Amino acid sequence: MMHESAHPPSALWQHDFTVDNIIDFARASRELSDYVRVLVKEGYRHLVVPSRGAVPFIRAAAAAWRLDARSLPTFEQRLKEVSEVNKSPFLQQLILPFSADPQDATQTTAAIRRFWSRVLAAIVHREGTDPYLTFYKALVENLAHRSWHAALPSKLPNEKFIFVDTVVSGRAVCEIFKAFEQVGLNQCQFILIVDARGAEVVPQYQRVIEEMCARQRCTVIPVNRLFTEDRGPAVSGVWSTVYPQVLDALRQKFEWARDAYGAGTFYHRVSSSQVEAREGIGMTDYNMPITQMFASLSIGISTAVTALRDADLAERKLAETVGREFEGFSEMLEKRRTQIDLDLRRQLDYQLISFRETVEEMKPYSPMDKQTTRTLAEPRVLEAHPNAVVDVSSSHLVRVTLPEQDIANFMRQAEREIALGKDVLDDDSFR
Repeated sequence: MMHESAHPPSALWQHDFTVDNIIDFARASRELSDYVRVLVKEGYRHLVVPSRGAVPFIRAAAAAWRLDARSLPTFEQRLKEVSEVNKSPFLQQLILPFSADPQDATQTTAAIRRFWSRVLAAIVHREGTDPYLTFYKALVENLAHRSWHAALPSKLPNEKFIFVDTVVSGRAVCEIFKAFEQVGLNQCQFILIVDARGAEVVPQYQRVIEEMCARQRCTVIPVNRLFTEDRGPAVSGVWSTVYPQVLDALRQKFEWARDAYGAGTFYHRVSSSQVEAREGIGMTDYNMPITQMFASLSIGISTAVTALRDADLAERKLAETVGREFEGFSEMLEKRRTQIDLDLRRQLDYQLISFRETVEEMKPYSPMDKQTTRTLAEPRVLEAHPNAVVDVSSSHLVRVTLPEQDIANFMRQAEREIALGKDVLDDDSFR
């Protein structure tokens, strides 16, 4: 029997999954899309994503750009803008799991951010023989059993990349600021999506963020409720897997890795096999009830993004119809925008009712319960590592514990690759 979520559904509907918050999410996604488009004109062509909570914003922002491109008045303009979307940072994403999961007092979140900053710096600076990057490749291929080419975009980021992160207290991103400075990543632009409109940011971190903004290295997008943060794949569409023992073994083996923590990978499949909901749970190609909840939220966000686009276009369309000089133009425009907002809220109300019913029907499985994440992640892990033990943290990080022999075998492979000193970026697939 699954444990129920720590947050009862009534509280989630009241505080998190509300019409206002979904509209605000869509508004922030459109802002993110606008900021990325400005940075593209300044030569920024790559996106680095460290946060599961940022992934849905990025998806919605990319959709907003496509909608805007299709709304341009002429075919030539639409064709040109669609071409820009297809070359945009949204299609050149490097996703690295900067998620912190300290196992004891000797490990710090700052050290975890340094580990991933070093991996990123090696990619950006094209240091293909860097031991941190080589070790990450071994992790991807030999533990996560993923293709190295699938883990990186074909066009690797250069020093002018866009870093999109979510912020609650501010500690994580401030640790990343410092780690980036230490490894020479000082030309990137940060776009921060900040929970509670900044009310929860600790003052000491707020000052650091404001300083970065003053240096024109950072842009802040406040949101009412960052409901994708530290939630499972039912909300973000992705989970992060960590291998605590592997980093222990790495630190014991190499002097350069004495303060290395945080090895992990991302898992993105949010899909379902075609079987009945209660029959499929636990199968390796099955994601219910995550699929239903993720789809419901995605549809709501998409509905809101489209309506906000329509509200922005209302003035142009009305001007084409009656002319701006028409005496009642302003009143007609306000009426049209009010109607768009009313229709949107009615649609979202209906979608949220359906959303609630879907979640209720899945009992005793709660899509946001960490035990559900475990039930869905475990068969995928066991398919690759039959003797693994799978646990899930309160923030839905999937922890994988392996037999000592498996760790020893992996370390031998990793040591061999590091010793060979092969350039792991020397491949025609990467540009």
